[in-house]
Order: sequence, then structure tokens, then C-alpha cells
Amino acid sequence: MSRRVTAIVWITFWTVAYFVLLSIFSSSGEWQRIDYIYTVIFMTTLMAAVVVNEYFRRRYFASGRYLAWLAIAVADGVAFAAVNDFLFDKVIDYILPGYYFIAYYSHFDLLKFFGAFLGLSTLIGLSMESFQLQKEKSTAEFKALANQVNPHFLFNGLTVLYTLSFNNNNETSSAIIKLSDILRYVIYKSPDNRVSLASEASILRDYIDLQRYRVHPDTKIEYVENLHDDVTIAPMLFLPLLENAFKHGEAVITMELRCEKNVVNFNITNKRTNVRSAPGIGLSNLKERLKLLYPGRHSFRIVETENKFSVNMRISL
Repeated sequence: MSRRVTAIVWITFWTVAYFVLLSIFSSSGEWQRIDYIYTVIFMTTLMAAVVVNEYFRRRYFASGRYLAWLAIAVADGVAFAAVNDFLFDKVIDYILPGYYFIAYYSHFDLLKFFGAFLGLSTLIGLSMESFQLQKEKSTAEFKALANQVNPHFLFNGLTVLYTLSFNNNNETSSAIIKLSDILRYVIYKSPDNRVSLASEASILRDYIDLQRYRVHPDTKIEYVENLHDDVTIAPMLFLPLLENAFKHGEAVITMELRCEKNVVNFNITNKRTNVRSAPGIGLSNLKERLKLLYPGRHSFRIVETENKFSVNMRISL
């Protein structure tokens, strides 16, 4: 969690706490100047206790010494409750002689105040740290998944080049250029959070052209685009499905990419040549990426028959 967000959370917490305490300490229906001053001084001791608690909590929680932190937290609350009691009972009249302050609460009541604030601040601190850890985990998982996706296109592209060169095909140089364009896109666009949907569609066409060098001339490949919206999307969501179609079925491959009203639909079907082949790592990674990138805003449906394998992916942007 960024420092700015952390600061906003704590400022909000102490602002709400101030007015809650102000309402509690006010002896009349209307807030007087003395109520504001009393609340500020009272809350200063609370803030000091919370700062000390957060310092030791971060250090001791990181090393797993929870009981040691708990002992310090208890001592922290007791000590600052005593400071508060002493401040309002013995010292405040010398600091602000123009006001008549009295200690409203017993030491036991002060312990309850400090215990409540230390407990609430601890929960807030733990919640923010948990959120940060989850965010870092998701980022790490996303990067790991993306890194696993990238090599597949290189392996498949090299297979195409090998096939062409082995057969002394004159189209080898053209295929090298196609593969270069695809790899350039993979390398420079994969790390981006968002790319244009049009660029994703373009790389699909390039990949199809590259694979045409490898597949049988009679292979039927149909690709239809209906992109009504100019939108951005996470990169590398469609290529794994196209790659899977060429890998497991080359007789007939049909696909359609549509986008309308910020909803993207991608359908792809291939005639299966290996019915019992297990799904590749690309499909598993794609499912995980969708969960991380579009939680609750996507669907991923696979339909398998004896002769066909179909995937429908729908994303609400």
C-alpha cells in the first residue's frame, strides 16, 4: 500500500476518533473551547501510545514474536494511561492555568480507552499490511504467469522456421519477419497493463499467417473480427487459445473476436486431432490471469466433444 493511501487511512481514523471523543467529553449539548482543548490533549496521549505500539508491532510481527509484542502492547497501554492520568490530575493546571481541568475518568476507565484504541489501530495496521501482501502476491503471480506464456510462442515459431528451412522453402525469410513482429509484440507489450484491442487482433492475424507456413494447405482457417469499440485490454489473452487450436487440431479452425458496449467475446473452435491430449500450461495460466485481472467480470467456458474443442471467453471491461 502506498504511503499516500496509508496516510489517508490514518488521517481518517484520527479525524473520526477526535470527533467521537469530543462528543464523549462534551459536558453540554454544545461544544465549548475547553472541550476542543481537552480532546486534543487527551488524544495526544492516545496517539503516542498507538505510535509506540505500531513500531513494536511491525518489528515483532515480522519475526513471529507475537507474545512478546502482546506484552509490550499491554505495558504500552498501562504506561500511557498512567501518563494521561498524571497529566490531567497534576500537570495540566500549570500548563494551561486559564482553564479548569479535572480528571474525568478513573485509571481503570482510562485503561479501557487505551485498550480500545490500541486494539483498533492494530486491526487497521494488520488489515493494510494484509492488503499489501495480497497485492504483492497477485503482482508476483501475474508476472510469473506472463513469463511462462512468452516462451511458448518462441518455441512454436522456431518450429515453423525449422520446417520451412528443412524443406528449403522460399518463404523462410518472410516467416522470419512474421516471427520477429510477433516476438517484438510479446517482449514489449506483455509487461504492459493494457494494450489496444486492435493491436491484439493484429497479432492474431500475424500468428495465423505464420502458422499457415506450417499447416497443411487444405487446413481451413476462419477468423472474423467485429470491433465496434475502441477499448484497451490486458495483453496476451487470445494468443494462448489460438496456439492451443493449432497445436491440437489443424483440420478446421474457426474463431471470432467481437467487442460491443465494452464487452469482449472471443470464440474459437478446432477439430480435434488428439482427443485425449491434456490441456497445455497456456490454458491453465490464462485461467489464472483472468482471475487476477478481471475478477467477477469474465467467463471462460470450454466445450469438448469427441471431434471438437471449443472455448468461449467473455470479458466485461
